[in-house]
Amino acid sequence: MIKSESVDLILTDPPYGIKYRSQTDKTIKNDKAPYIWWLYDAYRILKNDGALLCFTRWDVLEAWRSAIQYAGFTIRSCIVWDKVYHGMGNTKAAFAPQHELLLFADKGGYRFPGRRPTDVVSYRKVPSAHMIHPTQKPVELLCALIEFTTRRDAIVCDPFAGSGSTIEACARTGRNYIAIELEAEYCIKARERINALKEELNGNTLGGSKGTHHG
Repeated sequence: MIKSESVDLILTDPPYGIKYRSQTDKTIKNDKAPYIWWLYDAYRILKNDGALLCFTRWDVLEAWRSAIQYAGFTIRSCIVWDKVYHGMGNTKAAFAPQHELLLFADKGGYRFPGRRPTDVVSYRKVPSAHMIHPTQKPVELLCALIEFTTRRDAIVCDPFAGSGSTIEACARTGRNYIAIELEAEYCIKARERINALKEELNGNTLGGSKGTHHG
């Protein structure tokens, strides 16, 4: 069990509850309805001056907003991630989707470590051909979010680690990490990814980061 009030930032991309299916027919486990029950443990492990960044989408935004508030958090901002390139969706009767959202919340004692960031961030989405996980987020975006909201050596937790993008972002920004992933396939791929990153960084300690990775 993760110790109470021990984590500086929870940065995660949970199952939105949209019955997602990729163009290659991949699905997300526990995605039939907004998967919200982890939020109570998230509140427990977060420091009083820590923060939560939770990805979501426009059509389930209200469900996530309510769940985060019921868990005890105070929502401070809704951040727009501009993906630069749009996806497909309903090409005949819906605007081309080019953004996702993040809800930014805290327990009441959070302060930015540096300058105040804006609530629109633009980073190109991961090209489909380079995706390990069907909803993989770009490392550059995650690095920016981590640096906006934490100081070096902070502890970042991702309870839905997928292919390890948050782990890599922590390694590249000098943060420590706790990563949890349910699906064995992605645990294996995340470990392979981090081992490759260690080699890239010449075998040093991942840019100063330490971490635990739970499957």
